[in-house]
Amino acid sequence: PRTPPATKLGRHRRLAPPAGIHVSPICLGAMSIGDQWGQYGMGEMGKDRSFRLLDAFYAAGGNFVDTANTYQDETSERFLGEWMATRGVRDQMVVATKVRRCAACWAGSVPC
Repeated sequence: PRTPPATKLGRHRRLAPPAGIHVSPICLGAMSIGDQWGQYGMGEMGKDRSFRLLDAFYAAGGNFVDTANTYQDETSERFLGEWMATRGVRDQMVVATKVRRCAACWAGSVPC
């Protein structure tokens, strides 16, 4: 018999009818994971706090995270990738990401 999940977050659902992957009912938005936006008053979370958040989310049954290369000037994706590698959980996670021009390009401070 299957062990019941620790929380309702562990009740994974099929992502879509034709999909073969199952995800937690809540997707963790990773926009605040990273340490680059504090200077703009937009919030930040250092690596230690980010890892604690991800550990708690995963322990509760979460496996679905949304991020983007522009979140926290790429540190969101870096912290998430490092966390998955150090914990050995990459195969259990579903990562949704987006790619956009970097914030520095939009500000005109670097060529795009």
